[in-house]
Amino acid sequence: MRPAAIVDSHFHLWRRDAVGDTGILAAPYLRRDYLWDDYEAATSGLPVERAVFCQVNDFVDGSLEVEFASRVARANPRLQGMVAWAQIESIDLERQLDRLAGPLVRGVRRSTQHEADPRFCARPSFVAGARRLGERRLVCELCVRGEQVLGVVELARTSPETTFVLDHLGKPNMLAPEPGWRQGIAELGSCPNVSCKISVVVHGADDPRLDRRLVEPVVDEVIESFGWDRVLFGSNWPVATAVIDYLDWIEVLEQVLSGCTTDQLERLFTTNARRGYGI
Repeated sequence: MRPAAIVDSHFHLWRRDAVGDTGILAAPYLRRDYLWDDYEAATSGLPVERAVFCQVNDFVDGSLEVEFASRVARANPRLQGMVAWAQIESIDLERQLDRLAGPLVRGVRRSTQHEADPRFCARPSFVAGARRLGERRLVCELCVRGEQVLGVVELARTSPETTFVLDHLGKPNMLAPEPGWRQGIAELGSCPNVSCKISVVVHGADDPRLDRRLVEPVVDEVIESFGWDRVLFGSNWPVATAVIDYLDWIEVLEQVLSGCTTDQLERLFTTNARRGYGI
């Protein structure tokens, strides 16, 4: 069943000259501008009514990306929220957050997926920063690898007043999810302050193409753990195009969720993101 409306809780835009050449952004397929007109083309024919921009640049002044996203939002009112970058564990966090303040910013992300420490998110400095986000009523967004999800459990349990959103299903290995991912997802299900994005997992440009066979067991496990009130649809466009196009991602989810009710689909595709980001 095609959702009647979609809130995309996770997509990216950038100008090529404003982003770095590290990580996935170094992949040839992403080495160009991705602007709102490109997003409009990718979502053509789909009922995407609202969208949340997620940061791209790490370890730079996050306010520059906020300014870029704010200009886009003024011209395109469907862009209604942003997750900005800040170094959550920094002693300078307060000043960074002051620079990010504005009507578009609903959350902050400091990706830890490239950190070697599987418990990076559970470090005292990171916990302290995440608590500060909660005090400011900002969502703490988390992009981790599958083996780092257990660290998110520690973080969430020690920061009960902060709202956390786990990106990309916790980024498991889609061919063979890590045991730590499975345990972590199950335990996060008991943390009422954590939600999870059902968004496309990309580890690298050479990942296998996604289909129902790979997606269904991972999505089923996440929904079983989090329930229908703590899962959010996200596209992860254009990074996702390494493994699946926007429309194909919608169609794969339609297949995976074919037995779900209209109310369940509405919560996944719209209601939870509207509530979680206040849009």
